[in-house]
Amino acid sequence: MDDFYEKRKQLFKDISFLSKAELEELFRILRNEGGEYSENSNGIFFDVSTLPDSIYLALSNFIKFCKTNTRELEERNKLISAMSNEPKVS
Repeated sequence: MDDFYEKRKQLFKDISFLSKAELEELFRILRNEGGEYSENSNGIFFDVSTLPDSIYLALSNFIKFCKTNTRELEERNKLISAMSNEPKVS
């Protein structure tokens, strides 16, 4: 049972690092999967601990996708930066 809450707690933490566009997509997934949420002037809220497994899995997979994209973009940017700093051969 502890593993259940630890995984969901990690999902909650991971959500805080998403960009605005990624958060909007996360909400679309939640809404399309039929997840329960509330909305007010402060934003959209949902209880990670009560999400059905199917919705948790969909959100978790999306966050993994976002993390992979971010990591690959950082690696690409480092490579481009390193290549642009190399001396030119004439």
